[in-house]
Amino acid sequence: MIKKTHAIIRSADRFDAKALMTFYFHKPVFASLLDTKREPLMPNQSELEELLQHKDALQSFYAVENKQGDVRGFVVLKGINPEALFGEMMLLFENEIYETEAVLIHEALEFVETRAFQQLHLRKLMTTCLDEEEDLRRFLISNFYQCEGVMREVLFTCGKWHNLETWAKFCIITDTPV
Repeated sequence: MIKKTHAIIRSADRFDAKALMTFYFHKPVFASLLDTKREPLMPNQSELEELLQHKDALQSFYAVENKQGDVRGFVVLKGINPEALFGEMMLLFENEIYETEAVLIHEALEFVETRAFQQLHLRKLMTTCLDEEEDLRRFLISNFYQCEGVMREVLFTCGKWHNLETWAKFCIITDTPV
C-alpha cells in the first residue's frame, strides 16, 4: 500500500471486482477496457474476482482510493516488455474525477511512472484513449504525453464509429558516465 498526500494506492484484490464492474457499464466504453481486437469486453463480477486474485494481476493492477477509503479508480501497468523497454498503462477513472478529484489521478500517474521508469527501468510508457475520452486526453497532454497515432473508426458503439488514439511518454535518461 502506498499512501500519497490525497490517494491511497494498493494492489487491487477480488473485493474490488464490484467497483471495477461499474466501469464496464460506462457509455461510451473506455479504451482501456477494449480487448486485443479493440472490441468491448463484458465480464461478469465473478470473472473479475478471479482475475484480481491471480498473483500476476496483483503485481500490476492497483486500486486508487481517496482518504475516506472509497475506490475512485484503477491504474494498471501491463504488457511490460523488458527487452524492448516499454510497457502499457491503463488509467481508469470516471470523467467527473478529472474535475472533482484530479489530484488522485495525478498521484496515481506519478506512482505508475515511478514504477515503470525508475523501478522497472522502462524507457517508454504507452496508453490509449478513444476520441470521446476528452478528459483523459487533456490529462495526458498536460502530463507531457504525445500522440503517436490515431486508428480511424475502429470501434462502433453508441450508434457511431470511434477513433482510438495511442499516447506515449519517454523516460529521459539523466545518468551520464563519469
